[in-house]
Amino acid sequence: MCAMQRPVTYDDLLELHDDGMRREVLGGELIVTPAPTAAHQRVLGRLYRIVDDVAQEHGGEAFFAPFDVLLGHYNVVQPDLVYVSPQRSLVPGDQHMIDYPPDLVVEVVSPGTGSIDRVRKMALYASAGVPEYWIADPRRKTFVINVLRGEEYVAVVPDENGVVASSVLPGLRIDVARLFAGLS
Repeated sequence: MCAMQRPVTYDDLLELHDDGMRREVLGGELIVTPAPTAAHQRVLGRLYRIVDDVAQEHGGEAFFAPFDVLLGHYNVVQPDLVYVSPQRSLVPGDQHMIDYPPDLVVEVVSPGTGSIDRVRKMALYASAGVPEYWIADPRRKTFVINVLRGEEYVAVVPDENGVVASSVLPGLRIDVARLFAGLS
């Protein structure tokens, strides 16, 4: 008897042993990545504080990984940061996932995840209808806010001071140089 390969689902993911690795499913393929670097965590912490402060002021909720986002039977991701607007119902305290597209997704690039974040996840988030997708790269010290226009993302152009603004979170502006200040 030979074993048949098939696409991985969320149910399969739940059956796997928790060994501290980050597991996601993209198009039925299991993607496993190690714990993020210290630079990744520093940038993520800064972005979380910025998003959470606005969420506290204007409503909504911010969640950081690990937090599952189900975007179909064969697509389960754990974005680094997720924002859900106040127009949605409050995520129950005992849940570790949502099964709808969040209003904002943030991925911080780690060594080895660049093409996944910039290509595969970008396509997935666009097809799922996520209105805004941010990509931060601590190594390159780049930060891009992508806004969904039709079926694809368009990058927001920074102002003359290197500041970019969110359309999902009114009033939220990020100074790119300050975001990466002090990182080695």
